[in-house]
Amino acid sequence: MPNHLVGISRIRCAAIIIATFVMCISFLCSSAYAADALQARKDIKAMGLEYTGQDFAKAAGNGDLTAVQLFLDAGMDVNEGGSAAIGLAAGRGKTKMVQFLLSKGSKATSNALQYARTRGYPDIEKILVDAGAKE
Repeated sequence: MPNHLVGISRIRCAAIIIATFVMCISFLCSSAYAADALQARKDIKAMGLEYTGQDFAKAAGNGDLTAVQLFLDAGMDVNEGGSAAIGLAAGRGKTKMVQFLLSKGSKATSNALQYARTRGYPDIEKILVDAGAKE
């Protein structure tokens, strides 16, 4: 085989090895996520909660960071139910929960802002305005 073809064969071989490695890592990561999500759902059930948007929002409104993190680990969309979770947390004065939900990608909604304002939580009101909530 000519020398220039040997180099191409080595490059193809290296590319195949790298592609195989990447596929294996991707498979292992997705399997680990699935196991974690399944365990999170089991933990949610053990807490007496159901994996629903309503229970997710209730946990946020109660300030239960552990339960909310489990819902997110299980695959719950942080903006489930029109961002009901941040609205309940804001309306009940749960500053740390509002900050946590925002850090996880929750939208700073005008409803959440209104709940914080009408219930007398100016610190949460400021956090939401700073995060982009419109009046």
